[in-house]
Amino acid sequence: MTVKVRFGKEVRDYAKGESVKDSVLKLTETALAQALEKFHRRMILIEGDTLKKAELAGILAGASAGVLASIVDELRERKLRDESENKIELLYATDALGEDTFGRKRYEAFRKHFDILAGDNVEVKAVTFKHTRDILGRTYDLLVLDLSYDFSPNDLGRIIETVRGGGLIFILAHPFDKWRDMWTGFHKSLVTPPYTIDDVKKRFNRRLIRKFAEHEGIYIITENGKILRKPNRNKTQAKIGKRGYIEVPDEILFSRELYEMCLTEGQVEVLKAFEDLVENEGMLVLTADRGRGKSVSVGIAAIGLAVALKKRMRIVVTAPEPENVQALFRFAKRALERLGFKPHVVEEKGLIKELYARKIGLRYYPPAEGHRKSADLYILDEAAGIHVPILHKYLSKPRVVYSSTIHGYEGAGRGFSVKFLKKARKKREFRELHMDKPIRYAEDDPIEKWLFDVLLLDAEPVKLTEEDYGLIKNKEVYFEEPDLDDWFENDKEDLRNFVGIYILAHYRNRPSDVALLADAPHHEARVLRLRNGKIVTAIQIAKEGGIPKKVIEKMAKGYKPRGNIIPDMMVKHHMLKEFAKLKGYRIVRIATHPDAMDMGLGSRALELLEKEAREKGLDWIGSGFGASEELVRFWIRNGFAVVHLSPARNPVSGEFTAIVLKPISEKARKLIRQANDEFRIRFTEWLGDTHRDLEPEIARWLFENPFGEAVDYPIHLTDIQKKRLDAFTGKVLTYDTVVDAVKPIVKLYFLDGWMKPYLDERQIKLLIYRVLQAHSWEETAKLIDRTETFTMIEVRDILRGLWYYYKRILK
Repeated sequence: MTVKVRFGKEVRDYAKGESVKDSVLKLTETALAQALEKFHRRMILIEGDTLKKAELAGILAGASAGVLASIVDELRERKLRDESENKIELLYATDALGEDTFGRKRYEAFRKHFDILAGDNVEVKAVTFKHTRDILGRTYDLLVLDLSYDFSPNDLGRIIETVRGGGLIFILAHPFDKWRDMWTGFHKSLVTPPYTIDDVKKRFNRRLIRKFAEHEGIYIITENGKILRKPNRNKTQAKIGKRGYIEVPDEILFSRELYEMCLTEGQVEVLKAFEDLVENEGMLVLTADRGRGKSVSVGIAAIGLAVALKKRMRIVVTAPEPENVQALFRFAKRALERLGFKPHVVEEKGLIKELYARKIGLRYYPPAEGHRKSADLYILDEAAGIHVPILHKYLSKPRVVYSSTIHGYEGAGRGFSVKFLKKARKKREFRELHMDKPIRYAEDDPIEKWLFDVLLLDAEPVKLTEEDYGLIKNKEVYFEEPDLDDWFENDKEDLRNFVGIYILAHYRNRPSDVALLADAPHHEARVLRLRNGKIVTAIQIAKEGGIPKKVIEKMAKGYKPRGNIIPDMMVKHHMLKEFAKLKGYRIVRIATHPDAMDMGLGSRALELLEKEAREKGLDWIGSGFGASEELVRFWIRNGFAVVHLSPARNPVSGEFTAIVLKPISEKARKLIRQANDEFRIRFTEWLGDTHRDLEPEIARWLFENPFGEAVDYPIHLTDIQKKRLDAFTGKVLTYDTVVDAVKPIVKLYFLDGWMKPYLDERQIKLLIYRVLQAHSWEETAKLIDRTETFTMIEVRDILRGLWYYYKRILK
């Protein structure tokens, strides 16, 4: 089908009356024709300092909406949009829409012209960047993105990807010369004591501006109407293709109506894979790049499975955030409606959390909660953003689906495969599917390429050779502070390799993390390179401390300064105001190349970072992280002391957050030693309350003391308690009758220095689990896979040895 993409005489006369050049109209016609013909997106960036840029966007978007509205039925017929989408939809996103804000004035200037030209068959949705969760899972034909003042890179990634093929994106921006040197609201959020706005960098915006000019499919209109990037030729006709016919397989278990909702062969394959779960329980792993219809397919297939099983069906849906599963819920709802159900939706703050229809129920739970719920099917969407220990907790479920983005702002590159699937294969068999074909737009979309490039969504580390492993083995490495100006201004491959290491290391990566590294005055990068220059370990640090006295006094009363996480914790939880005056490095992220793990590179990088900090006269280095056994052990073995543990688990990772410190100066050593002592004292009590469900193998490492000295903490037992302990160790009294006397002895052991009695790992875990966490004999016996009687005898034997050692001290 060939359509004429040409604005009518009325539009041209109206535009002329508003001083819009005909060349600008022709550019917009050409961009729209290109987008429709290739089922791609095109972008038109409008520079300007006044409301005129919003007015121009209103005219161009209104004229484009009119053209699209005239062919909407043909687009539906060709399966380039859903049957239910009979209106043209425009999304307007800006930083503010409140009364008397500049964002509101630009929006009103836009609507003044758009409403005149767009026609009736058009809907407009206006959102602020803070409320972009409202648009997740939705698709739009046109987008006006106001970047005039405040936006974060996260907003950019989330909003751009809502636009379908055949659509246009209009960017409202300041003139590039001004934008390169201006501070935005995002920049102001990066200011932290003792820095000021003058210390904030502007690397990210300069990179963004450069990428606008580098990529195809992006046209730029200057403030005076000049077109900086013109298409090769004007185009006013578009040959609109038809989305390829999707053949429904002959033998299917799910309803044909569900298969007819599929737009790609990849989606059909997902439904067929779910059919395998009808007769047999099993595990399915689904991966795709962003925009491939992964979540949509899972939502449709889940309903197909629920109906085919012909029983009451409970489905647990989990993901790092409820925002991640909105497309899944929306299409599950649509699938139910297709099958004649009348689904009931439960929303919370504009997000679907539950979906019910007759005997079918889908409900969202945070990752750390979902595995505890009883269900017939467990779906983990955006699994790459969920911590590996939590992913493993779902492995034993009879029917489980892991779905993950490979490249995208929720993605984790090959990290999902490297960190999780490799181990999962040893535990159970499963089927893997990968979806290649985009669903929202055609392959090779230039705007997708631009977005992936500017936000480094597809960054990966450098490949390692046999020669490189030889260098690693011989520790032929060197430590370096890279020039971030060079990395960002000159688009160095090192930047992609650096970010790629974090992606594969299974960090939850967001585009704003890159901007934080680029612009935050207190954030810096360090790398460990092989002798040949290849980056094998990446470290992002935040310079903290050196806080003025007035700010410290405010902190003590509850004020929380941005970017000073460790000093703030030390002031509030340890009452150590003087610590906030000291300066140090907080290690925000440290990761080693996934193909060079467990080869000592991380420890070597920490050693060299400490050396640098010492040479610069800093007082401490520290970090905060999710307290897994592996990570706590890593930090402890590198000489760090635990000074804090969060009272609640992170809802995504399921881990408590630990903060560790290592002193460099003598001042810091005294304060950190005091904080570590205090932590160990309170931790002996927290384990019976706040942290009763903390894994004992983690708790055991949190008690480790790098200073080697006992805590000066008086333990008192009455003469009668001592005699009762003698009776217990002599098998006269039972454990349950002497708990009051046993606990102080166990506390004494965990607060002791390096010269305390030797206990093996199992014995230490038994003391933590039974005595400090007060679990029952039945639970404790399960922990060590022994009978209750055997467990009671072993605990008595451990305590007999401790009492024999400590009774001399307590005389």
